[in-house]
Amino acid sequence: MDYNKLLEQLRRGEIDEFQLAPAEFPTFYEAWRNYPYQNLLRGVAARGGLVTYQRAKPM
Repeated sequence: MDYNKLLEQLRRGEIDEFQLAPAEFPTFYEAWRNYPYQNLLRGVAARGGLVTYQRAKPM
């Protein structure tokens, strides 16, 4: 899966959210740690380790 593409689609508003299973996190983290717009997105954790990434709401 191309996590850089997903992050960009989310930032641009092309998608509303995407979900990440715990097993996918190590691969996702490689893209996330180098992503320059981290502060524009947020991850919301649910039980079982599922994380839903969405655009952050402006303050």
